[in-house]
Amino acid sequence: MKTCIATLLLLVCGICLAQALPRSQPEHPAAYPTEGQLRTAIESAATLAHAERLEVEIFDARKAGLTQPLLGAILNVDTGSCQIFYNTKPEDGLTQYFETIAANDLPVLLTAMAVHEVAHCIEYREAYIRKRFDKVLPPGFSSDRMTVQGYMGAVESGTLQTWVEALADIASVLYLKQATPEHWLNLATGVAAMRRGLAHKWPEHDTSPWLYRVIAADANLPGNQSLFETAFELRWRYRPSG
Repeated sequence: MKTCIATLLLLVCGICLAQALPRSQPEHPAAYPTEGQLRTAIESAATLAHAERLEVEIFDARKAGLTQPLLGAILNVDTGSCQIFYNTKPEDGLTQYFETIAANDLPVLLTAMAVHEVAHCIEYREAYIRKRFDKVLPPGFSSDRMTVQGYMGAVESGTLQTWVEALADIASVLYLKQATPEHWLNLATGVAAMRRGLAHKWPEHDTSPWLYRVIAADANLPGNQSLFETAFELRWRYRPSG
């Protein structure tokens, strides 16, 4: 069971977020991320994870036999750690994408992608280890009778995909606001716009109904609450049907 869950939690969220970020033609475009840049971004996100008592381990995806481009994550249910994999092999679509990113914006955007990965690990820890289904399930699901097997089945079927992606994208936006308070609005609006623009291709990743509402509300982090806990609250508060 644990092996199955860990395999199921392998995500391609780095590319998902990358496809959702603002596109423009900067004067000094960024090059494709290097191993050092990706590791630095993951290490920065790991600082936030440590505050949640979540350890982060970093691995080279290709050495591990994984093909996911850029970033992916696995929750290790045996140790409770978040294993984040980086892949420096250029991906055709991503190569063009990074040419639209200003070089000085790349570090914060890569860290936002890594925060996205950490958010997934935190959510699945709540479900698979802590069994807090009332916290992770969307409207329409009863937490009283939910089991780990039932939750895993819902994830595997894709039923929860947009709900799960919404949490990770909200966490990324909150990170951008925290890290670049004077520049976050442009970056966050770009995330929402691209999510909506690509909805015809990846409808399950269209988190823009949440993001536009979060951005419009100018949502802030409470002083006594973590970025990830705030993301859980905002996902519920600004859900499209709410």
